[in-house]
Amino acid sequence: MASKPLAQGNRLQRWYAAWAAPYYARMPEHLRAEAERIDQWLYGPGGAGLALGLAGAVGGTTAGLMAARLPWGLALGLSVVAWVCLLLSLLAAWLQPEKFSARKLLRASLKIVVLGYLGALAGYLFGRFMRRGDLGTETLAQALRGAAVEATPLLLALMLAVLLAVWGVAQVKRVQVQRELSQLRLVQERDSAARQAAESRLHLLQAQIQPHFLFNTLAALQHWVDAGDARAGPLLRDLTGFLRGSTALLGQAEATLADEAEAARQYLRILQARLGARLQFSIEIDPASAARTLPAGILLTLVENAVEHGISPALHGGTVQVRARSQGQALVLEVLDDGAGLASPLSEGLGLSNCRQRLLHRYGTQATLSLLTVEGGTCARVELHSA
Repeated sequence: MASKPLAQGNRLQRWYAAWAAPYYARMPEHLRAEAERIDQWLYGPGGAGLALGLAGAVGGTTAGLMAARLPWGLALGLSVVAWVCLLLSLLAAWLQPEKFSARKLLRASLKIVVLGYLGALAGYLFGRFMRRGDLGTETLAQALRGAAVEATPLLLALMLAVLLAVWGVAQVKRVQVQRELSQLRLVQERDSAARQAAESRLHLLQAQIQPHFLFNTLAALQHWVDAGDARAGPLLRDLTGFLRGSTALLGQAEATLADEAEAARQYLRILQARLGARLQFSIEIDPASAARTLPAGILLTLVENAVEHGISPALHGGTVQVRARSQGQALVLEVLDDGAGLASPLSEGLGLSNCRQRLLHRYGTQATLSLLTVEGGTCARVELHSA
């Protein structure tokens, strides 16, 4: 389980969080997030373990320096400075690995060696003075040569160990960053490809809505015009209004239920002109649901499916009912018909398959489409739950 933020911790943690807040604010976002994670770790059980380990390292180093005849105060001070500097260097290498490349470290190694020798010289001179009460200039040069011969291997080994440790930490961090960037790019590429494929599929699905309805209506209209049937004029006006409205509707990614219902009403009026008494319909939209949105064309597809597979095959036709209501935060949309009923075995056609894909793409598991057998016919039900 994730630990609490420092600002919600004990008194020390809250004090540190308040003190560090201005420094966090000046950091770049990625650096701030990493620094906050490190601080969270340091002021938890991991930090307590690090403190104990650091105390042991300082104690061991102090004992070694005292064995080399340095005063205990100087030995302790040098140990603390050395280990704190090492930890700060490792921390800097972890936070900003780009500043600790092998080339930069090699350029800095000469400075580190020089500073190391100067520090060793200062420590040696101070220790000599503390033991003798003076530097003893008559034997100083010889003593320095002897000390340099003894100290050089140890000093170089320590410097090399520090450089390797800092470079290793920076290298590990660089590899981790590169891995995270590669994974992020891969996810972005996958998301982009999936989005492009989904958009192309949605355009195709919208283009496939009701093509045979238009062909059949135009064929009936042509027949009535040729026969001089008085129904041709009203049908042409209805068809023109439907095409004008549905073209704008299907050009959108989403449409309100009120707009969908109006397009469905025009569509059913056109079919009623063709089928006559064999088709009756009713549309009931709860005012609270009218402003809810759905992928454009969903309702039209369900209505077309009800007419084509329910009403048309029935000898005496039937009635199509469109109902929408709110149930709590959910929208329930139903298209019912009392026609031929579901075929057995059920074979889902292109229209329903398209509706499922579009609902899944837009809402995920928050939307469901069910095809149910009800008394006297079939019900297509869409349930849309709020996030």
